[in-house]
Amino acid sequence: MSLAKLSSSQTHRQSGVRRIIASVLGLPVWVKAWLAILISANTASLAFLDSDVGRYTAFAFAAVCLLNVPTIVVQRGLTRLLSFPHFVWFPLCAYLALQLWGADPLPHGMVRVYALIVLCCNGISLAFDVVDAIKWVRGQREVLGVTA
Repeated sequence: MSLAKLSSSQTHRQSGVRRIIASVLGLPVWVKAWLAILISANTASLAFLDSDVGRYTAFAFAAVCLLNVPTIVVQRGLTRLLSFPHFVWFPLCAYLALQLWGADPLPHGMVRVYALIVLCCNGISLAFDVVDAIKWVRGQREVLGVTA
């Protein structure tokens, strides 16, 4: 690869990173706060890996990350396309609801509290995600937080 081509590639990559950062920073404060809560709730699954609730949450969150991180890079920022991988949380939420209120519910304790937190956070996220997925399908595919 020539030096000029390498330099051009590095410049393009740097502008992509800058655009991703601008996309995140350009989001409304409440969205950034919500994302911090959502990511924290799911990352906390690492503290509960000794339970099925923690393992299933960690697995679902890893699946979302494995799909969304490359999407952010390719899209060069946050778009409504990121809502689709969150749909893996529908079965997780059903499982958590059964663990909380099913025939054999979790006993009172930290795992039960954690299951409720994840169910609430991911359930709220899914409400936003369904709306965003519909908007994306209807053509609203701009990079969020960045003015054109």
